[in-house]
Amino acid sequence: MLKFIRGKGQQPSAERQRLQKELFSYRKTAQHGFPHKPSAVAYDPISKLMAIGTQTGAIKVFGQPGVEFYGQHTLLSNSAAELNVQLLEWVYGTGRVLSLTASNHLILWEPAGATLVPIKTLPFDGKLKKVSSLCCSLNKDIVWIGTEGGNIYQFDLKSFSIREPVIYHDIVLEQVPPTYKLNPGAIESIKQLPNAHNKLLIAYNRGLCVLWDLETSSVVRAYIAPGHGQSVGLFVNASGTQFTWYHADGSYASWNLTNAEAPKNVNYVPYGPDPCKSINRLYKGKRGTADVVIFSGGMPRSAYGDHNCVSVHANDGNKVCLDFTSKVIDFFVTFQGSTDNVEILVVLLEEEFCAYDLTDSKVPVIKAPYLHSVHASAVTCNYLASQVSQDVYERIVRAGEEQDSECSNIEWPINGGILEDETNDDWMDNNEMKMYEILLTGHEDGSVKFWDCTGVVLKPLYNFKTAPLFGHESLDDIPTETSEPLDDSEPPFRKAGLFDPYSDDPRLAVKKISLCPKTGRLIVGGTAGQIIIANFDNNETGRTALKVNSMNLVGDRDGFVWKGHDQLTVRANLLEQDAEPVGEDGVEITGILQVLPPASITCLALEADWGLVAGGTAHGLVLFDYNAFLPVFQRCTLNPNDLTGAGEQLSRRKSFKKSLRESFRKLRKGRSTRNNPSQVPTTLEARPIERQVEARSTDDGMGSMVRCLQFAKTFITNVNITSPTLWSATNSSTVSVFLLHLPAAQTAATNIPPVSGNPVATTAATQPRRVSALLAKEIQLKHRAPVVGIAIFDQNGCAVDQHSTSGAIAPPHRLLIASEEQFKVFSLPQLKPINKYKLTANEGARVRRIHFASFTCRLSSDLLAHGFGGGSPSKSISTRSQENAHDLANTSANSTGGSGVDARIYNEMALLCLTNLGDIMVLSVPELKRQLNAAAVRREDINGISSLCFTNGAEALYMLSSSEIQRISLSTTKGITPQGRIEVEELATDGNANANGDANSVSDENEENMNDSNSTSATHRHEPIKKESTKPLKVDVDAQKAGDINLTNGTSSTSESNSPNRANETITSSMGDITVDSVRDHLNATTTTLCTTTTEETVGRLSVLSTQTHQTLTSANMKDVTDINIPNLMDLAPLSNTTETNSSSVVIKSTITSVSHEKTNGESETVTTKTTKREESQF
Repeated sequence: MLKFIRGKGQQPSAERQRLQKELFSYRKTAQHGFPHKPSAVAYDPISKLMAIGTQTGAIKVFGQPGVEFYGQHTLLSNSAAELNVQLLEWVYGTGRVLSLTASNHLILWEPAGATLVPIKTLPFDGKLKKVSSLCCSLNKDIVWIGTEGGNIYQFDLKSFSIREPVIYHDIVLEQVPPTYKLNPGAIESIKQLPNAHNKLLIAYNRGLCVLWDLETSSVVRAYIAPGHGQSVGLFVNASGTQFTWYHADGSYASWNLTNAEAPKNVNYVPYGPDPCKSINRLYKGKRGTADVVIFSGGMPRSAYGDHNCVSVHANDGNKVCLDFTSKVIDFFVTFQGSTDNVEILVVLLEEEFCAYDLTDSKVPVIKAPYLHSVHASAVTCNYLASQVSQDVYERIVRAGEEQDSECSNIEWPINGGILEDETNDDWMDNNEMKMYEILLTGHEDGSVKFWDCTGVVLKPLYNFKTAPLFGHESLDDIPTETSEPLDDSEPPFRKAGLFDPYSDDPRLAVKKISLCPKTGRLIVGGTAGQIIIANFDNNETGRTALKVNSMNLVGDRDGFVWKGHDQLTVRANLLEQDAEPVGEDGVEITGILQVLPPASITCLALEADWGLVAGGTAHGLVLFDYNAFLPVFQRCTLNPNDLTGAGEQLSRRKSFKKSLRESFRKLRKGRSTRNNPSQVPTTLEARPIERQVEARSTDDGMGSMVRCLQFAKTFITNVNITSPTLWSATNSSTVSVFLLHLPAAQTAATNIPPVSGNPVATTAATQPRRVSALLAKEIQLKHRAPVVGIAIFDQNGCAVDQHSTSGAIAPPHRLLIASEEQFKVFSLPQLKPINKYKLTANEGARVRRIHFASFTCRLSSDLLAHGFGGGSPSKSISTRSQENAHDLANTSANSTGGSGVDARIYNEMALLCLTNLGDIMVLSVPELKRQLNAAAVRREDINGISSLCFTNGAEALYMLSSSEIQRISLSTTKGITPQGRIEVEELATDGNANANGDANSVSDENEENMNDSNSTSATHRHEPIKKESTKPLKVDVDAQKAGDINLTNGTSSTSESNSPNRANETITSSMGDITVDSVRDHLNATTTTLCTTTTEETVGRLSVLSTQTHQTLTSANMKDVTDINIPNLMDLAPLSNTTETNSSSVVIKSTITSVSHEKTNGESETVTTKTTKREESQF
């Protein structure tokens, strides 16, 4: 009881709560990669901006690298069609974009901060008003809307309403030649002439095109395409003298605007004479003196109808047919200035984004600065190398530049927006070397891709391929790909794009990766037990031929039978005596270690300073010295009774059949004992073993599987000397400690960081190097849950691993063992339990991943006066000149605190934990007290949870979809957010536009829904962020609904959200032990909702709202609550002094001062509460 009172009863002080707000906060910051399920693209040639819409309602705008904006459509009537973006149209030069959804809603978006805000919406009703095309006026005031019924509506952007006159197809038909007697059908395309803004070129579906005069409302000229069936669209040249008309039969022709007669080649089909598919989009321009036509589709229907192609045809004989592996959504072409000279081709595909240089007749590929497809081959694992040194980063970049030597160097034309120059923050030392964050993705085809995720833009650096190492034939036998057509009748296909969802061999898939951020040593573990050892090294002279070694884990188990796949075969020509070193420029593959049986690698650990790599599988672990290329030791973790290789495990749940059988046996024994008293049951009888843990599913995997490996130099033999050790843990909670004996050369290498990538290459030749390992200690946790992570940290809370500096090993050391169910801290070297945090027993969640991170903020003078920084050894305080370079790497580039002269930098190490419910917790070390709890990933998103990686600076990245990466930050001062902006022209609106009651105008309810769902108001979106950490919390629901206050878990903030989905937004706790679990179901992210059935719950939940302050009046207006079910609200008066004990054992006394019950015709009630007293626990 005393332990409970001491540990749980005390609350953090007010200063600590303020410090928590300065250190910990959760927010979504940026998105990387390729949008999931794209459906539309639009380009603004004036603002140089590009917009992409998706089927899931997302809109993303891109300008120059670093200028990005995100928007999200919201559900109004719970229909998926409200999210599916079908068309996008820029209001040229204004920074605003129009989106058309499948539900026939037209929405105008405007950038505000890093988000796109829907400022107005217009619904269309009826089948005849189904929108088929959009065209925005070059005067920026009108959008012409073409419908399936064949009519064109003029949409006024200023009043956001339809205005007269409407161009009806009946009026058009009266003015076309009488030879055209068809119903023209839907509007396929509308183009405003660039040289005459008062004229529109309108293409109908059934072979009719008219030139319409807006001033006289009459047809100037009609163009009729004979015998083509359906028309698809138009392209008008820059001078406005010619247009190209393309059709559904794969034909196109160029018409003169001054002549209504059909051109001679009106029936030209580029891939004829066989029937062809429709041309979906076409652009025409010039490359020098040659005419160039770029179109998608048009393939011969029978032979190549399933190909996804964009063709580039020039009349000088150069023809290229770009053959993609995924569906072409749309494409556009940029031109040089206002001329017809083509510049680049940008293609949006279903699975990737490609760009090509049209100024070159060979049409070379362009390496776009963003929107790279992360999943060109399916992603099988993620690894984030944090704080990579500049030397290693430059080596990786140099290796990647060799791979991109064939790409075009033309300047990227989509360069709109304004990007503020990054200035060095005064926190950082200018002389300090820059650190980089590199994301490594392992793929199904055996490749590892390196991505620079230091900034907003995810840059591809290098593609490391392991597939060429394996196979039965030599590399010379593989046919080289050629872009030459097989015969003259075939389209000039050229394989285009990087998306390749197919893998030649599933055993090539990468399962685990490790990269040393100091030396550039790379280790890759695969599905068939292969471990590839490589190094980023520019030294071409010291390379050696490829080495191969193997280690058998079950060599001493005679009865073991492996029933899985075979190991991969290394190519024979790579192992010959005179074989050349393997690898590309800047990268050397030094060797391959094959673990037998060839099961998948489950974990990897690398210690580049010692030249050691450890790998784990389902059968055990191996330790390998890759400098001497010799095995050190292997350890089989299989149960001696389980030699089948199938890995049968003991079920943790009691079987119903088993328990029924046991019950009948007991009954039988009871009868036999009654009939024969001489038979007395012995106490030595075998009883079924029951484990003292929560019920767990039977698919936990084999108990022998090695889950984590960790190298560390720590105190394991005595308290005076640190020793190099290897720690391993299995699925059955068995933790083993191996004491490593290193030669003198390697021991010295641990104290002096090596300069080159191969630290002991000089000593390996002169001195025989043998590393030995000995099992020192073994820990068996009682609950036998799988161990997720092992960490050893010093008194400063810094993890003692290969990334730590030599000064960060201050004793005493502590051992943290994180299983799926709990955290446990032990002392070293005694291994005495110090602290424990039961996660599964308390909250029903399981641990998925842990990581140590640094949190930094600037302390103000009043917090300094209270002496913060000396209370715990894991917390440090320093001036800028005294700050350790290792800690400074984790600080933020944007300060939030006061910048007074007496301010100091405060640093705190904490433990980050991801659960299987998608929540991220921040725990203090070694106290294991929760500082923050955030719902980061949807609990249904299993791929997102399994792919999440933490950085040392308290950020995280996870797969938002198969191709997108979401970036989040858990630190208040550290966050990579898009900093670009767009100059938005003022939108003059008509105040009486919505007062006429027109059915096509925007309703006030729609505007309110749009503003509420995006958590921002059009009148307040440009306000600066206000931070008032010292003021008491006041909740005003009326002001909140009006858009003045955005509530995030009860915290007032006017900052705008970067997240499109507020339901998956912040759930934070700034109260230390007072967590949000008790109010998670009662406080939404945007509104304070009270929905209860009992008066006790009502009083308790109202009191939760006032736990932060003393003597604070908190009012909640029930009129703003959507659904109220309180049948006995009048009974609140006798419960005026109701207590509630939350998880922190704080008793809150609330007094109901006034209750007004005025429920008339469905009106709700108003309840006012006043917090009168807060008491500590009275145990």
